[in-house]
Amino acid sequence: MSVKVIFHGQSNVEIHSGSHGIQIDPFYSGNPVCDTRADKVNPQYILLTHAHSDHVADAESIARRTGAEIVSNYEITLHYGARKLKTQPMNHGGAVELPFGRVYMTIAFHTSAFDDGSYGGQPAGFIIQTGGKTIYHAGDTALFGDMELLGKLFPIDLACLPIGDRFTMGPRDALLAAQMLKAKHVLPMHYNTFPMIAQDGDAFARQLTEHNIAGHALKPGQSLEL
Repeated sequence: MSVKVIFHGQSNVEIHSGSHGIQIDPFYSGNPVCDTRADKVNPQYILLTHAHSDHVADAESIARRTGAEIVSNYEITLHYGARKLKTQPMNHGGAVELPFGRVYMTIAFHTSAFDDGSYGGQPAGFIIQTGGKTIYHAGDTALFGDMELLGKLFPIDLACLPIGDRFTMGPRDALLAAQMLKAKHVLPMHYNTFPMIAQDGDAFARQLTEHNIAGHALKPGQSLEL
């Protein structure tokens, strides 16, 4: 089965697998590079890596309009559950079976809080297995050694890795992460949305190619089929 991945800037990614729509870190409103609006997407599931506004900005409005279930850590699902939205709580090292496949939550090294300062639990990444493909969305994270273990545990077809530096890995560390993960394809993310995280995505993609990894520096609105 073909799995389609659409990039909308920052860490905002849609996955389409058969009739299933999966939204990760919906940042449409206030995203200066985004190609579309939140009211144009219709996922059944919304995966949130952490509580920062550039990752959860449109989670509530999309979930309320579509009835999508929010999949995230315990604290984030408590937050949205209190707003009468459907949730699927989980935590690091745990997995949940959903109609489209399987979601495994990984660690991420970052911070997590809502705009009002309330606690957003521990940040995370996700391994998503759907349509015979395995996609790793790292969330916001530094490089960490257990990425090598993830590469041993999962046959990663696509790794979505932050390269913006300052708040996450930069290109140098993301290149090493891609090798540790043994990823076949890499989508750089969390860069060029704001001046402080400006990077050359095309140059990063070329570096990946030198290591026999297919790099895809997609522009917002572009897609990749696995």
